[in-house]
Amino acid sequence: MQARMKNPAVILPESLQAFLAVSASIKDRGVSENTMDLVHLRVSQINGCSVCTDMGFRKLQKEGEKIERIVGVSAWREMPYLIMSQDVV
Repeated sequence: MQARMKNPAVILPESLQAFLAVSASIKDRGVSENTMDLVHLRVSQINGCSVCTDMGFRKLQKEGEKIERIVGVSAWREMPYLIMSQDVV
């Protein structure tokens, strides 16, 4: 199997610092790590990265995240009864 796309950090190495700065800024605003992990899981699903999706799922399970929230990431629009985040940005 061939990758759908190259890693953007490899194509544009200078972009990695910008991504890290955005991530640090979000953490500084008080967004929980679990919420960031749920977002990362969704991005991994959208990007079609099976390795990242698997890693994200396992990390969230290990951290004790509710299975309903983990599974709900893939269909969050159709699951209005799930509160995906209680963080306020």
